[in-house]
Amino acid sequence: MEPMGGATLRIALTTLLAGSLMACTTQREAEESDAWWDVGSSQNVEEWLEFTETNYAFPADDSNSIEQLKSLALPGSSFDIALGPDDQFESGSGCSTSSTSELPRTIEGVVTLHPRYYFKSDGCDRDSDEKFYGSFFIQDKTGGIFVLGDSKVAHFDIGDHVTMSVRGTRNSFDLPMIYSHDVIEIDRGPYAMYYQERTDAFTNDDIGSVLRVEGTVIPLEGYDTQTTDTFGAFRVEHDNGTIFDVTMDSEISRRGLSFEAGQRVRVTGPMLYSYSIRAIIIMKRGQVQFLDE
Repeated sequence: MEPMGGATLRIALTTLLAGSLMACTTQREAEESDAWWDVGSSQNVEEWLEFTETNYAFPADDSNSIEQLKSLALPGSSFDIALGPDDQFESGSGCSTSSTSELPRTIEGVVTLHPRYYFKSDGCDRDSDEKFYGSFFIQDKTGGIFVLGDSKVAHFDIGDHVTMSVRGTRNSFDLPMIYSHDVIEIDRGPYAMYYQERTDAFTNDDIGSVLRVEGTVIPLEGYDTQTTDTFGAFRVEHDNGTIFDVTMDSEISRRGLSFEAGQRVRVTGPMLYSYSIRAIIIMKRGQVQFLDE
């Protein structure tokens, strides 16, 4: 017999080893996993938000309230911008402004809309548009007001207490707004947000206030019976027949939050008047409660 070469010897040893292992190994049954694992259930992340039916106690001096700001420092004509004497635009800018000694003035309030809300408004020359990517609502014991912001970075959150110096205001299509401001102080509570429950239709007096509505999601007018929202807008019908508009921010819509016709929901948030629609704005999952769950 001829001696084995190196390669032939390795093959023979490998075959012998594999045979030995097969002879010593028994086939195992698949482990039953039902005792320690299941498919789970879908869960939605709900950011911490707290609401209260007790109104705020601030400001201590009502002359620095948001209500006083809206009654004294808003421009009389729509599209006009009211600014303090030291904040006027340069001559020849084409901007329509008025000067008021009521500005600047200091206000304080709880932030009720995350400062990342996108809002497009008329420009200061009325023939142009301005885009604001960091707008929000702020509310004290007398009411709330919309604040135009130009930053894509949120420097505070819903529920934080903010003190600011208001330098410019405007009133566009019945929507009172703070046009320019300086943040003086941030108290990062977060604080519980005061809300009012509503069963009747919204009015302009509700602009800026946090409202709570409850009812059934219904299809939008002009769409098929399964279409309940378009670009984040949907409607809730109260048991008494009152219909409320709700607008969902695009970012939370991308996270998969959606609604089906017939679902019972409770929605809480500030009311914004825009494009002739009075709607509650949703920017966090915690603002919606599914009553069927």
